[in-house]
Amino acid sequence: MMESWTEPGFTKRGRGSMGIMGSIATWFGVTCAIIGAIGDATTTIIGLYPTSWLLLAIAALIFGLSCWLGWAVGMYLHIKETQGKKEK
Repeated sequence: MMESWTEPGFTKRGRGSMGIMGSIATWFGVTCAIIGAIGDATTTIIGLYPTSWLLLAIAALIFGLSCWLGWAVGMYLHIKETQGKKEK
């Protein structure tokens, strides 16, 4: 019998708020980096200075990384708990 954590749909159901926030922060960081690169290449100010966009991208990507790490630890602990119940 297949355990719940080995099913393909488990990662989609198990994303939770950490996975969703990680996705949002990652895409926000990528968008800010693109806007900063475009602003720097065209030497125009698009709302903020290009350096500010790039710093905002770095901050968003670091926040996204922390969310993804929290999600990964949660998935790991869930798998270990499931394996522990299986062995008993």
